[in-house]
Amino acid sequence: MPDLMSKMVNEKITHPQSGANCAWVPSPTAATLHAIHYHFVNVNSIQNNISNLGLRNSLTDLLTLPLLNRKNLSDDEITSEIENNAQGILGYVVRWVDQGIGCSKVPDINNVGLMEDRATCRISSQALANWIKHEIVSKEIVIDVLKKMAVIVDKQNLNDPHYTPMSPSFNTIAFEAAKELVFDGLNQPSGYTEPIHHKKRREVKISNKDK
Repeated sequence: MPDLMSKMVNEKITHPQSGANCAWVPSPTAATLHAIHYHFVNVNSIQNNISNLGLRNSLTDLLTLPLLNRKNLSDDEITSEIENNAQGILGYVVRWVDQGIGCSKVPDINNVGLMEDRATCRISSQALANWIKHEIVSKEIVIDVLKKMAVIVDKQNLNDPHYTPMSPSFNTIAFEAAKELVFDGLNQPSGYTEPIHHKKRREVKISNKDK
């Protein structure tokens, strides 16, 4: 949330306080704010303390995978997760594919502007691809949610004169890109989004040239 700078200052300082050399920051503004933290936190001292106390001795201590362990999710939990991921994918992809904007402040499902890039798109598309593979959701349900979220993304971009709506046809190149990112996600190298983004961006540019 790059607009909430005070909140960012308060939250990001926990990264060096935990011994991290740096924090992931979503913008030059955030990087500038994060630099302030190193005037307050001595990371070398914290890292030495962690090492001397033996708090992190193995990869097992460092890494705990977020597995469901066969926990049954409620319908509300599943719906919320699908909608959030679908809206995030569409909000980012429609700008990348149609306008060539690769990193921008994209409204989330609650209309809060979040800095989005291909990394977050990769996470969302792979999450849905994973859930389809493991039969937590069906392909048909995901398609319905993508259409529902496309209507919301269209409304969020009403004031953009360069925006191409995805609804009600749901056959735009951007919408097809979002579907491909999810339904062909298992076949993407390491889940990367670049091959599909680049292919669909070329299709849009060729289409615009022919008009």
